[in-house]
This record gives sequence, structure tokens and C-alpha cells, in this order.
Amino acid sequence: MTVDPRFERSVHRWLRAYPPRWRRERADEVTALLADLADPGATRVDARTAVGLLRAGWATRLRTRPPLRYALAYRLLDRRVPARYRGWVRDDLEGEGSPVRVLVTVAVVAFLVSVVIPLVTGGRPHVPSAGSFGVMLGMLVGILARGPQITRKRAGKHLVPDVGEEVTSETLLFGWVLRDRLPARGTTGPLTLAVVITAGAALTACLLAPTALAAGSCGAACVETVSAGRAGMPAPLTAALAVALAAGVLGALRARALLDRLVPVRPAQHARRLVAPTPRHRMIVATATACLVGIAWLEGSGRTDLFFTVGIAVAALVALPGMVVASRTARTGPDDLALVDVLTIASTGRVPRVDTYQESLVPALLATD
Repeated sequence: MTVDPRFERSVHRWLRAYPPRWRRERADEVTALLADLADPGATRVDARTAVGLLRAGWATRLRTRPPLRYALAYRLLDRRVPARYRGWVRDDLEGEGSPVRVLVTVAVVAFLVSVVIPLVTGGRPHVPSAGSFGVMLGMLVGILARGPQITRKRAGKHLVPDVGEEVTSETLLFGWVLRDRLPARGTTGPLTLAVVITAGAALTACLLAPTALAAGSCGAACVETVSAGRAGMPAPLTAALAVALAAGVLGALRARALLDRLVPVRPAQHARRLVAPTPRHRMIVATATACLVGIAWLEGSGRTDLFFTVGIAVAALVALPGMVVASRTARTGPDDLALVDVLTIASTGRVPRVDTYQESLVPALLATD
């Protein structure tokens, strides 16, 4: 029996109340059953069924999660939980909410440093400074960028069985797998938009910043940094930005010629699979963009002297034309074109190397029909 795609999407939307491990095993079966029970031509589940799925899904989550003592030991001390709760751990490590938990962790650290510690030591709570926010955003980007390595390390600790331990459907073992790559189509567009936003914010700050960091004499053989007033962009800064844009355009013309010539002759990639961007990737781009725009806002509004934004503007103008070319290639290029292929060809002028299989964790037990 063929299930209407709209009805299938509706069922899967309500089934998100169940744990991912439950959906992996039973989602297709439940979808087919509900399609059999639904009225002819139905495109969505009825309200009564939806409420039932929600109630049953949350009840399943509560019933299958570990007791509080195990959950706290896992969260706070990274302790292993008993084998019967390994499915919960796997959902935690592989779930789409992992980046959000990283963000919450950074926010908790900021709260402890700015509120709890001052109260305990007899001081006054304070709002984190702009520099503190910058450090936290940088820490967040670093943690998210290392997400796969951190997840793989934690999965090896929590999901690989000890000697003599029972192997379950949630147990993982080390094995050789395909190498994951982001597709060029669908990723270069958001990256180009991020560069456009960054370039716009940086150029605006360069134009409007009331002060700039400069070097001044403090005596014989002595130089110190001073805050210098300014109005508009001085000629040297304008020239530097114009040179950066010209360099970006020339680089983009070279990249376009290289991509047109080398994309069709890329080697076959049998050890690769293309995977769509995850919430972690989107959060990395959004956080990095917010951090750069925040620096431009601080310097453009006069809260700090213009300094870092100049480098940001130069880098964005150099990269922007090339990103536009990469986005055009991604839209018109083959479906199997990866982001790393575009970046490698455009930056080095060489075809990408053939990917090899990588060691990773795979399910110990695979379902068979």
C-alpha cells in the first residue's frame, strides 16, 4: 500500500514525541498502520490520534530514561550508565538538540561566572562585558566545530561494550565507514549570505566609527596605543578596501576558470557520501557571523576603537566574489559535487584527492528483513 506523502509527514511530525531510538525501529510500521486506519484520502492524522501519539510518546520517553542519579552522573561527571539505558545515551549524543545543549552549557558557565561566583565570594553580580561575550561566542564556535570528534570520543566511552557485557541494538563497535562530506549545493548559498552580512556590517562600521585605535608617542623611543577621532573613512583605509575587493574579483575570475575546467574531471569518490548540513553546521555559521557582526557593531558605535573590523572587512571583501562564484558552480554543477571539492579546486587549482574510508562507530546489531 502506498502512503500519501502528506499523511506520512504528518505522522512523522507527531511521532517526534517518541524517543529517536523508538522511531528508528517502529516509525515505518506505525505509519503504515495509521494509514490503514485513516479515512480514504486523509492527508493528516486526526486530532484524537495526534493527542494519543503525544501522550504515548512522552510516556515512552519518561519510562525509558535512566533514573535521576544515573542521568546526573552522566551529565555532570560523564559517568557510564547501565547497559539497559544505552539507547537514551545514544539519542543524547546523536540527537539534533546537541548544539542547543552546548549553547545552554555556555550560558550556564556565563551565569556561574557573572552571578553565582560573585554572590558566593561576597561581590556584586554583574552583566558580562563585551569581551566576555566575545570569548563565550568563540568558545561556542570551537566546541561546535569539534562536535564530531567530541561525539565520537564520548560514544566510544559510553556505547562500546566492556568485556563480557551484553550486546544490544544500541551497542556500537568500531568499523570502517564512508567519509561524510557536505554537498556544495545547499551549503555555499548560506555561506555566501553570511559573508555578505559580515561584509556589510564591517564596511558600515569602517564608515561610521567615531574613533580608531592608533599609535602615539609617549616620549623618546616610546610608543603607545591611543584613541584617535575620525570622520568617515580616510584615504588609506578606502584604498586598502578597494585593493581587497579588486584582489577578490581577480581571485574569483581565476576560481571560475578553474572550476569550469576541473569540476567535470573530478575522480570518482566511492568512499564518500554526501550528507545535508546539520543544526550544528547552521549554528556554527550563525554564531561566527554574530560574533563578527558584534565586533563591527561595538567598533562602529564607538564603544571600542576601530581596529579588528578593518581586518574583518578586508577578509570579507577578498572572500565575497569567490563565494559568489562557488555558489554559482554549486547551483549549476553535478549533484555529487561536495563543498570540499569546490573549495579545493578554487583555492589550490588541483582536483581533490580520492577520499578513503574512515574508522568510526557502527551499530553492533543491524536489523534484517
